[in-house]
Amino acid sequence: MSVAVALGGGGSRGLAHLGALQVLEEEGIEISSVSGISAGAIAGARWSLDPDAAVLALRAIEVMSSPDFRNIRLGGLMLAAASDEENGPFQAIRSLLKRGMHLANLARRSSVIEEGVLEQLIEILVGAGTFDDCRVPFQVVALDLLEARLVTISSGHLAHAVEASCSLPGVFPPVEHEGMLLCDAGAVSSVPVAAARASDPDSVVLAVDPSRRLLPTQEIETGIESLQRVASIARNWLTENELEEADIVIRPQVGIRTWSDFSNLASLVEAGREAMKRSLPQLHELLVARQ
Repeated sequence: MSVAVALGGGGSRGLAHLGALQVLEEEGIEISSVSGISAGAIAGARWSLDPDAAVLALRAIEVMSSPDFRNIRLGGLMLAAASDEENGPFQAIRSLLKRGMHLANLARRSSVIEEGVLEQLIEILVGAGTFDDCRVPFQVVALDLLEARLVTISSGHLAHAVEASCSLPGVFPPVEHEGMLLCDAGAVSSVPVAAARASDPDSVVLAVDPSRRLLPTQEIETGIESLQRVASIARNWLTENELEEADIVIRPQVGIRTWSDFSNLASLVEAGREAMKRSLPQLHELLVARQ
């Protein structure tokens, strides 16, 4: 019996995926397929091309600590620093406005960050390659804004598909792909459990969710805060409902780290390792029961 892995979004916290995959490799557990959204698409693409999570984690930390990556990140990604699983796009736009961006920009343009920034980041992190180059079957989930539906991409250029899955609405431009207009699906599906189940129905579906928990709040003072809170609650509710369909859910302990926090990256990999180790007895039990 094999495992179909569903990797969720979370920005820098996506490094936890590599820690979880390391443990699965060490245990000799067969991974039949990988599905990814946003940061999970980045980690999943790299691992599916070269399934050696320990080496990939070291390379990822080196790349994400490099001046080239930092310059691009500071030029664009850091503008969206407030966007995460707890706050979502509303807070991202609010943060951008506080930093001097004008709402009129969104009336005239598809995003507040110019085209090409996200593409550069994805090219650095994922590199060249196609889905046919993957040594383990891999797919990316994104949201089609035109048809209002989730789509699964499993062919073509990896970087293009991953960019679509990482394009936060309003912050980065949506990505045109085969007549669709695609963006980050995190607002409606932050862990691609349904896609993993559909593509590999006979495998145990293991979901890795590196998101921050939605915590109670003490007060809501403004209308925009109410909108943010409702969006966050909806996002959390949809995610939890989808996670219920997984056979096992791994939740790395990432604390209160925002997705744009690139400090102490090795601790994120270790968080993924520890979470996977804690769940190994349950996973082995499931695998035996399914034989």
